[in-house]
Amino acid sequence: MRAAGRFFAGRIEWLGHDAAGVVSAASVRAAIAAGAAGVVIMAANNETGVVQPWSEIAAVCRAEAVPYLCDATQWLGKLPGAGLGACGAWVIASGHKFGAPKGVGFVKLPAGRAEPDFRVQGGGLQEGGRRAGTEDVASIAALSAALVECEQRHVIWESQREGWRRAFERELVVTLPGTRIVAADADRLWNTVFALMPHGEATRWIARLDKREVQVSTGAACTTGKDGPSHVLAALGVTPEESRRALRISAGWGTTEADWAALLAALRGVSTELAQ
Repeated sequence: MRAAGRFFAGRIEWLGHDAAGVVSAASVRAAIAAGAAGVVIMAANNETGVVQPWSEIAAVCRAEAVPYLCDATQWLGKLPGAGLGACGAWVIASGHKFGAPKGVGFVKLPAGRAEPDFRVQGGGLQEGGRRAGTEDVASIAALSAALVECEQRHVIWESQREGWRRAFERELVVTLPGTRIVAADADRLWNTVFALMPHGEATRWIARLDKREVQVSTGAACTTGKDGPSHVLAALGVTPEESRRALRISAGWGTTEADWAALLAALRGVSTELAQ
């Protein structure tokens, strides 16, 4: 977002979305009709886990011959990657999200894209101008292996893990009345819960949960250290006061059904402590 603001200052228009933050294909079509020269969509939101209709949006952009960039950073490794390779768009992803080393990722280029005539220092062409020198081959190989591992052994359990998450959320809002799950009715990643707690500052929840060996956060890792409420929550109409009670819970493939139950018990205990 910062890169776009720097290179396209004054030229960025935010797409319309519903109450859960879902951007419809119709919204994209309207933006293109109004003159949008390119479209950028996250396949799944990094804070709420809300899943976007990225393939439908790709079809709209393809039909209108408008460049489309799909940010699949949160998607890959959690949900099947089928379709991403054929969506005819730019696709970006970060390897550490699905088990590869930090610092390695990939960009999928649109099919049939014209090759630039860019010559790097030394006079030779490097993969059509896409890179300037020797890459970290070991990390690239690790990225490929990690993605294959997720696709073949992990994402097949997505429905089961989503069931665990949904059961946890149902119990949470009953156990702690006043709790609100952000984008509760939207299609979301199986591992993400963004909850507005009924009372108490989020920092107090985090500190007390940490003593119970439970780690949660106030937002996505990439927002760590930033001041002020989450811009994602603000876009969804969450007030600054509500944002101060926001807890983001993120599970992994190693998280078990028993872990979700233990988390619920820990939240119940902390709630009692904070209410005293």
